[in-house]
Amino acid sequence: MKVDFCTKFIFRAFTLAEVLITLGIIGIVAAMTLPALISKIEKAVLKSQIKKMYSTLTQVQQKVMFENGDFVTSSNFGYNEFNEAIIKSFKILQVCEKNVLAKGCIPKYQGLNTSKCPAFSENSIYNTSTVYVLNDGTFLIPYHMDWRSLWLVDVNGKKGPNKAGYDLFEVAFDENFLRGSNKTPVLDFIGKGCLNQGNPPPVKGGLDNYKNIDRW
Repeated sequence: MKVDFCTKFIFRAFTLAEVLITLGIIGIVAAMTLPALISKIEKAVLKSQIKKMYSTLTQVQQKVMFENGDFVTSSNFGYNEFNEAIIKSFKILQVCEKNVLAKGCIPKYQGLNTSKCPAFSENSIYNTSTVYVLNDGTFLIPYHMDWRSLWLVDVNGKKGPNKAGYDLFEVAFDENFLRGSNKTPVLDFIGKGCLNQGNPPPVKGGLDNYKNIDRW
């Protein structure tokens, strides 16, 4: 007697209902995970831009002080001269003066409502400030009301989110920030000081101080 062994494979197609349910589940999971993933990617990009600008500003500060001496605290070489020397160290693509928001030179920012530093108020920044646009798109905005060597830096120009502590920071080259026994100059790079005042502050979740960037 001959036995014929035959293996049969039966394939059953998914029903339309099963396909729709599966796609629905995939959609729900994607909706739950994609925003968090996108947020992480955006923050990683911002951190990279912040670190790059901090490094650049530090190098420029050291270069200017090496070439001209420690004049930040000198009455013979004041803050205006220091600011001018800093600007000359960059490749400036464009200089935009007064009414810079109306001219489209800068975007509208969150976190400028300040009383502590009037030159960094919304009215002052948008209407009376000077904006230096670097060749990489970074904005530099010097404090223009008194002696302070204080700046606003937008690390990615017109790109978002245009918020204090995210892409907009306050940078200080100042004798008050000379640290240690040998008075080593330290660049202060902060997202909350002149910027983002209030309790609670208008912008939440930003980087308050560059020294905390790896934990941000």
